[in-house]
Amino acid sequence: MTEWSKDKEKRILLRYRFTLTVRVIIVLLLCLFVFWAYKMIVNASFMSLHLDKKHVYYTKVATDWTIPNLEEDFGGHVITDITPFLTQKMTYPVLRKVGKENKVVGEMNISKTFFGTNSQRNIQFLEKGLGKNYPFYLPEHPKTGVKLGAGGNPNVWTKLDKVHEGTVAELSFSTSKFMTVEELLQLLKPYDIDVLWAPLYTGEFKAFQPMGYGGGGGMVSLSSIVGLSGGREAGKDYMSEGKITSLTEEHLSESKKMMLANMDDLLKNERKSYYENFLGLYYLQERYDYLKKNGFTVYGAVVTGPVKELLKLKDVKEISGAQLGEMDYWNWE
Repeated sequence: MTEWSKDKEKRILLRYRFTLTVRVIIVLLLCLFVFWAYKMIVNASFMSLHLDKKHVYYTKVATDWTIPNLEEDFGGHVITDITPFLTQKMTYPVLRKVGKENKVVGEMNISKTFFGTNSQRNIQFLEKGLGKNYPFYLPEHPKTGVKLGAGGNPNVWTKLDKVHEGTVAELSFSTSKFMTVEELLQLLKPYDIDVLWAPLYTGEFKAFQPMGYGGGGGMVSLSSIVGLSGGREAGKDYMSEGKITSLTEEHLSESKKMMLANMDDLLKNERKSYYENFLGLYYLQERYDYLKKNGFTVYGAVVTGPVKELLKLKDVKEISGAQLGEMDYWNWE
């Protein structure tokens, strides 16, 4: 019988510890391999289904409709990733058009969870003032027909008058009456400016009760609105996109069709929680039905152009509630 000794005990313990360590390392390597394989499968599925393309596209559409003159770098790079818990993360820069050039003002961050809960999109602006949104005032109460006033900054015209003529700027305003988009473009036709966005009347107070509004003193400004921009469309797999950058008489019919088509696609193919909670597009069905039945009615605009050209709008009796946006050095054609 072999005698037991301290040396033998030490060797057995060392051998046991070595075997245990090797097994732990093997298990860890296997876990890492399984995790790597899982991540590869998830990424491959994510890329092949083009889900990121769809989410990015519709966040652009929602931004087009709800935030005047804010867009992506068309054709630019979008950073996409998916976490092990199947949360899709997407990031792309957002720009504002001032004059004829787009300037980067922030970054869109999208987080889309697997089950949709806690999905969100938010914009981080480079500077605090770049995120301001313009109020637009209804010219009359849709239910009663009572004439309403408009707010705005009375110093806008004085500031434009004092600014050097070699400057371009962004300007928003409301109109003293509801009008068709055709009428708005005809009103602004004599001026050398670009029309970028126009707030749409989509049945508020008639087809549905708006989420919120303010103003006081005979003014009503809706807190949640949609507007008509140039337009955007995508292929069935969202791998290709087309875009119109401003509102023009030449492409107006196309701009309207693109907006209605995107609304229809969202209503038919996505859950209500997707376009309301994720995209922030409330009362989409009611708005779509109203536009289809009654056509496109606007009550303001966001425009850009040379400051002296914008100053001429002061004498247009249909324009009120002007707000001055970003200004930049001359870049007009």
